[in-house]
Formats: sequence, structure tokens, C-alpha cells
Amino acid sequence: MHPEDLGKVIGRGGRTAKALRTVVNALADGKYVRVDLLDLHEAVR
Repeated sequence: MHPEDLGKVIGRGGRTAKALRTVVNALADGKYVRVDLLDLHEAVR
């Protein structure tokens, strides 16, 4: 990963990274997890 893109992946204040850790931990605990991804660029078209 390019260092300039790191902030986009981590998110503001680490929110994205924390959310990803939450999902991964839930999966590790055997919980059902549903993740819906929305591409805002596609939604506008």
C-alpha cells in the first residue's frame, strides 16, 4: 500500500480500522456478519 493511501484506509480518527477490527472479531467469535458496501460514486450516477 502506498503511504499516501494509508489515511484513507485507516479513516478519520481510526474509525475505519476500528470498524474492520469489530467485524473480524465478530467473525472470529462465530457470529453472523453482514456487510453492505456502498460506492458513493456509483450511487450518484
